[in-house]
Amino acid sequence: MSFDACESLVRDHDRDRWATARLAPPPAAGRLFALYAFNLEVARIPSVVSEPMLGEIRLQWWRDAIAEIYDGAAPRRHEVVEPLAEAIRAADLPRDLYEALLDARSYDPHGPAIGDRALFDAYVDGTAGALMRLAARVCVAGDPGEDDDRAARLAGWAGGAAALIRALPALYARGGDPIPTPEELDRNALAEGATPEPLRAALRAIAEDGLEKLAQARALRPSAEVRPALLAAWRAEETLRPAARPGFEAFRQAPPSEFARRGGLLRRVFFGGL
Repeated sequence: MSFDACESLVRDHDRDRWATARLAPPPAAGRLFALYAFNLEVARIPSVVSEPMLGEIRLQWWRDAIAEIYDGAAPRRHEVVEPLAEAIRAADLPRDLYEALLDARSYDPHGPAIGDRALFDAYVDGTAGALMRLAARVCVAGDPGEDDDRAARLAGWAGGAAALIRALPALYARGGDPIPTPEELDRNALAEGATPEPLRAALRAIAEDGLEKLAQARALRPSAEVRPALLAAWRAEETLRPAARPGFEAFRQAPPSEFARRGGLLRRVFFGGL
């Protein structure tokens, strides 16, 4: 698979990251598409398998493929692995961030089922946080520096938490339990589209933390070079602010129009926001 084909995959299944990756200059844009195509491959494993064991097998396949790249073996002849290997070499991407991402994704075939807030934080940091830190390195073809790396980690967490909140209807529909609550939720109420108060309270705390992390990332004033990576979280605030308010209905989130989506990103591009 070429970088162009990776771009097509991301364009079809992850429009937000596709739009922001296009802001990076070549060859960084192509490498971002390879990174995001890899993320798609592992993130959608639960939706393409019929049982958790098959998901675990697919995830192990990716663990082995990543290990082979870092161990110096020829990359597997796969439409995403080959361009990903080139991106890893060109930007000297650290192995530990890939391993953290795959470790976090090991919860996905089982729901995900996340039992406490510490595990939730680690899951979001290991998935969206690690991905954005890798993307920042792609943008600068190496080490982005301490402040830019921290900004990517913070913004990645906020963006990941927001994306997970947007995905709650689908996650609960497939039997997942992604939000830790002090008591077991009424699955019948969830199936009917109700948001139980324990879930609402847990989401409020998560959203408040996400908004704080987003503010901290902005305060670090990330460099222009890494902005295409950080802008992947540009929809975080529009999701987190409603979730932080009383009465939030997780199953009645109205998706923005395409016009609103484009307008929101353009404002951040032109005015330098995050």
